[in-house]
Amino acid sequence: MKRHLKIVLGALAMTAAWHASAQVRLYQDDNFAGRSVAVDRDVRDLSRFDFNDVTSSVVVRGGRWTLCSEARFRGRCVTLRPGRYASLRDMGLNDKVSSVRQGGGDGQGGGDDTRR
Repeated sequence: MKRHLKIVLGALAMTAAWHASAQVRLYQDDNFAGRSVAVDRDVRDLSRFDFNDVTSSVVVRGGRWTLCSEARFRGRCVTLRPGRYASLRDMGLNDKVSSVRQGGGDGQGGGDDTRR
């Protein structure tokens, strides 16, 4: 019984650590320059961070993150996997990101496109 409890507790700790490491950093300029903001939870409206419609590059540290062109995860949405995205221009989201959420799209809003 003790062994089973240790396994369960270990699995819970690993899950919590994974969620804690899931993060995306948004940058004002291409190539990870300018002001930035780190996000580790869903943000329905980036205006609260004074970062609405200014994102030009992104680093996804863990998990999948969906960036949307309108508040409340609406408009054009693109889901990004871990990696460095030096420009959002080709995705059609340069200076247009208004909300961000963890995980893939759920079919709401505009087309959802997964990158990498």
